[in-house]
Amino acid sequence: SGKTYAQGNDIYFRRSRLEMTGTLVPKSITYNLTFSADRWEQAGGTNTVKLYNAYLVWDVVDEFSVRLGKAKLPYSRISIIPDQTLLLIEYPDSTEAATKLFGGTDPYYQPHVLVNGRVLGGMFSYFLAAGDGWQNGETIYTRGTYLTTDTADTKVAKGGALTVARIELSPPGWVEKKKIDAPLGIGKHLTLGIDYAAQKGIAFYNNTVNRNIKEDRVLMGYDLSGHYKGLTVLYEYNTWTIRQTAGAKKDVAPRGWLVQAGYLIEALNLNIEPAARYEVYNQDGNKSDAYERIMTVELNWYLKGHSLKLGADWINTQYEKNAKGRLSNQDEKNVFQVQTQLYF
Repeated sequence: SGKTYAQGNDIYFRRSRLEMTGTLVPKSITYNLTFSADRWEQAGGTNTVKLYNAYLVWDVVDEFSVRLGKAKLPYSRISIIPDQTLLLIEYPDSTEAATKLFGGTDPYYQPHVLVNGRVLGGMFSYFLAAGDGWQNGETIYTRGTYLTTDTADTKVAKGGALTVARIELSPPGWVEKKKIDAPLGIGKHLTLGIDYAAQKGIAFYNNTVNRNIKEDRVLMGYDLSGHYKGLTVLYEYNTWTIRQTAGAKKDVAPRGWLVQAGYLIEALNLNIEPAARYEVYNQDGNKSDAYERIMTVELNWYLKGHSLKLGADWINTQYEKNAKGRLSNQDEKNVFQVQTQLYF
């Protein structure tokens, strides 16, 4: 009825991937080609196979590298992390919303060119990317959404270039060798990351009234991550704005932050890891009572690192009265999950 949450069960393939990597020129040019059939047989989903990653990397020197193709854009620490190394089963709601900001089809994995490098042994790292963002003809709004109540879809007539920048800073001796959300007690790191992404001058039209409206989309965020022996922690904050530069609608200004931690217990060869996350997501900073608050508690058991592991979690989500996801007779949702991962 849409008034209360239904109780039910579902068994499905959350991630199903075929990944191919290799070297075209030794120590210089590598490639990645990955197909995915994620969320196969999930209730309400569609069973499709799609191109997930397809890119070339040219490693010139440590300070300069070029990547060309379809891959993750360089913003949001937790979103950049390889899926198979995640500490918790679910991505945060706020970062998932942020990854959908710059496009209608697979926006976070869109084709782009990336220039990056590590300076001073990785104490300073930079990432600069450029892509299409919202493209001509993509549906950006539909009836009843933020922009329009007309019957026709509102599509992009012209989109400026999407630009993304990220820098990372680490103290001596605490440089992260490889981004992993759950490092399993290997090494140590402490890294501050700062993000900026923008697509400005997006012009779109409505077929019914033939009006022209423009908007800018800007995202900023920062994160602080670290791990030492079995302990791993992360704090991340993201805020973004959708602002009309030609039009009368108010800004949409979501923001969210999260803190998560886990501790690997290796004594007696247990290899279990209790973990937790608390997230606060304001779906629109210009609207009152639009918060959702999410508490996640999880236990991971590593039979062979991230190659073979089990995870079980409980997620409690509470919605304020103006938050999307709240139902008329219920403002709290509970999800219990068990996930098995085999990666080889």
